[in-house]
Amino acid sequence: MIRPVLFWFSLLISACISAQDTITVMTYNLLNFNNNTSYCTQNNNPINNKKIYLKTISQYVMPDIIGFNEVGANNANIQLILDSILNVGTSKIYGRIPYINSSNSDIVSTVFYNTNKFALHSTNFLQTGLRDVIIANLYYKSLELQNQQDTVFVRVIVAHLKAGSTSSDQQQRAQETQIIMNYLNNLGSIKNTILMGDLNVNASTEQAFQNLINHSNIAIRFYDPVNKLGNWHDNASFALYHTQAAQLNSNGCTSGGGLDDRFDFILASFGIMNKLYKVEYLNNSYKVIGQDGNRLNMGVDNPENYSVPNDVLIALANMSDHLPVTLKLVVHQTPQISVEKNPFTEWTVTPVSWQKNVLTFKSNINEKIQLKIINTTGNTVFEGVAYATETEFSIQTPDAINGIYIIEITNSNFRKYYKILKTE
Repeated sequence: MIRPVLFWFSLLISACISAQDTITVMTYNLLNFNNNTSYCTQNNNPINNKKIYLKTISQYVMPDIIGFNEVGANNANIQLILDSILNVGTSKIYGRIPYINSSNSDIVSTVFYNTNKFALHSTNFLQTGLRDVIIANLYYKSLELQNQQDTVFVRVIVAHLKAGSTSSDQQQRAQETQIIMNYLNNLGSIKNTILMGDLNVNASTEQAFQNLINHSNIAIRFYDPVNKLGNWHDNASFALYHTQAAQLNSNGCTSGGGLDDRFDFILASFGIMNKLYKVEYLNNSYKVIGQDGNRLNMGVDNPENYSVPNDVLIALANMSDHLPVTLKLVVHQTPQISVEKNPFTEWTVTPVSWQKNVLTFKSNINEKIQLKIINTTGNTVFEGVAYATETEFSIQTPDAINGIYIIEITNSNFRKYYKILKTE
């Protein structure tokens, strides 16, 4: 068989040799993770299944900073996530913050982080009368830290605000965000700070959200990285950012009705949005995982959804009634090359053919990799994961017209780009 003409060249080598690093941040409401209630039980919210689903999602996103909401209020549950989900089947080694639940809630929020890149400096919490707002101060493990005793800090705030649409619910949310902003106002400067979690707001005009983005002290305001402000509920204009509900039909534990609310956010400080303190938001990196903009009042898996691989789609449809939100931050520091293995001379994944929407590669590694196919106008036509093997492996791609494309290949240490000519 004569294979189509194919050519490629590497555009970018290891991020480990440049004076910057790209960090992935994720927030996710886990929907009563190992927390049994009258409506969420082991029958309709089984922990053993959720462990598998969360592992699949986490290994797909490969986040470096994670904020989780709705973990059952037990230190053992947080350790379970660390030991049995995050630190299984990945080269990243995660750490966690201490268990915090001063409010004696039945569900808690927590933070995990990639210990190859970050260390925990300190933690704090804010009592709101409902659930604690969690604060983790992380610092980046850079060569500057070793050589100059200097590096950058990132403050991570994880909140889970009061649910509901009544006036009293809205008032309580406003009180909760006011507590957050009072704390930050007392600090004077918030530099590199992200605030993320399930905020349960229906519109940017709600006072709780206004407290965050229009505080009287301009220096501590937060910003929506995608700048999509408005009335999010049941509004097709914001369908690409709706995060709840992932299911059309409730199973008794999950909310139903389909995706029509933007409840989950990652907001960033002015310093991050404007690269004032060596950390910046990577433009166009804000994503709702599993959301392709075609889900209004529909489930994440119905109609057909090609924005993520099928195993990830199944996990998203069954793990929670929320979808995870991610973004990327560029840290302008030199990574510690010794922290992560540097097998660039040995690491090989190269395309060999693209026939009838089957893309075939040769490889010398056994590892999960992320793939992205980008057309010449800069639009992503396919994004997914594959399991590279030390021979050939193939993936099924959507229909694509003949022409030139860029393929981005990412594993736990490297990102490579190849130019490809599709001729059949």
